[in-house]
Amino acid sequence: MTLLIAALSLMGLARATSFYEVGDTNGWTTKMGLDYYKTWSSSKTFYVGDSLIFQYKHLHNVLEVSFEDYESCNPNSALTTYHSEYEPVKLNRTGHYYFICGVPGHCESGQKLEVLVVAPASLQNTPATTTQQNNSSTSNSNPKPNPTCPDPKPEPSPPWEDPLEVLPVDAATIASLPHNAASDPCVWSGLSILSFLLLQTLVFL
Repeated sequence: MTLLIAALSLMGLARATSFYEVGDTNGWTTKMGLDYYKTWSSSKTFYVGDSLIFQYKHLHNVLEVSFEDYESCNPNSALTTYHSEYEPVKLNRTGHYYFICGVPGHCESGQKLEVLVVAPASLQNTPATTTQQNNSSTSNSNPKPNPTCPDPKPEPSPPWEDPLEVLPVDAATIASLPHNAASDPCVWSGLSILSFLLLQTLVFL
């Protein structure tokens, strides 16, 4: 049996998978008692892709059955029938597999096997992918103001001042102005007469 497993390994069938000889050196038989194969399978971990090898004589066979047929040792509704002890039974899915010997009385004597198959360890421990938003790569059309750094408010422009401010003309204002020739009423009267004479001259020319 060891040579068979070694040959399968050399052929590449056992790469990254494991081959289990059911019952170890005791093989597939009725001589081991009611709970032997249950104890044997519970001491091992089976992964998808592993294979079982049932070693037995021609007086036995291997039937893959449902859970109900496994419990009742019913060989009449087998899912798959294996007739060769050299045919590996590949475990190609997760979940429970149920096997019995279809020879009358053999299953009732303990020649039955339940195997639990799990996903490979590399798939069981895969961490959940998390997405972290990168604030530097996202844009916000309406950014919220930072309460610790308020936006600077623009300083108000100084009121516009008219450089030509018109002062009220009254006697007090005139009295406060410095005296010069332009502010003399006599000068203004003379200028008015001169302007009138110039206009008359222009009209009669």
